[in-house]
Amino acid sequence: MKRLHYILLAMTFALALSSCNKRNQLLYMHNAGVETIPSAKQPDLYKIQPNDVLYVQLLTQDPQISAIFNNKGGGSANLYSNDAGYYLYGYTVTDSGAVRLPVLGYVKVAGSTVPEATEIIQKRADEFLKDGMTVVRLLSYKVTILGEVRKPGVYLNFKDKLTIFEALALAGDFTDYGKRDNVLVVRPCESGNKSFRLNLSDKSIMASEGYYLLPNDVIVVEPRKGKMFQLNAGTYGLALSTISTVVLLVSFLAK
Repeated sequence: MKRLHYILLAMTFALALSSCNKRNQLLYMHNAGVETIPSAKQPDLYKIQPNDVLYVQLLTQDPQISAIFNNKGGGSANLYSNDAGYYLYGYTVTDSGAVRLPVLGYVKVAGSTVPEATEIIQKRADEFLKDGMTVVRLLSYKVTILGEVRKPGVYLNFKDKLTIFEALALAGDFTDYGKRDNVLVVRPCESGNKSFRLNLSDKSIMASEGYYLLPNDVIVVEPRKGKMFQLNAGTYGLALSTISTVVLLVSFLAK
């Protein structure tokens, strides 16, 4: 009977340990001190692809002339206050790699970076305008975040760059079960898909190729090994409590 008591005590102790998180599991770059952290590797400039959505504005000193060369209301910030506005008033790159612009017609931009596309469209605009200025932005800069984050989903980024930390902030950070030391990033490329494993608990993350995200990247946060045990801890505790009660009752009746 005493042996059974020891077994139950050991099981209870193991259950308590399994519900504890190590401090390092909850920290970002826990080994970063006052020393200089390695510089983040700058990403290669993204090349525009078919089905991307671009913001294109041709600006002149005359607002009436500018209106002829742009979508109706395309320069209004209110139209871009939600995701739908970007797709409704942006320019979608066709399967053949071109955007269809007012007056200018079809301009091929696929395979070009945003700065290169700006130059290409500017060169076409110069055939019609003397003082025109072209502004191009990538609107379909989206990343997908899945797994152990508080708000998984597809997020649009409207800046030129996006880091893994910024993306996770958009998704509400990790859940209590998120595995910080083995985050998967899947990146579509011409030859297929390229994947990275990122350890966000280590300062070396900032020197990783996957630190800066590119459009259409997919981030997957895996659960820690103890998740299922912790989720069922209440059930295990109830079972141990029931067994302990039965053992105590049998022990009492046996006396």
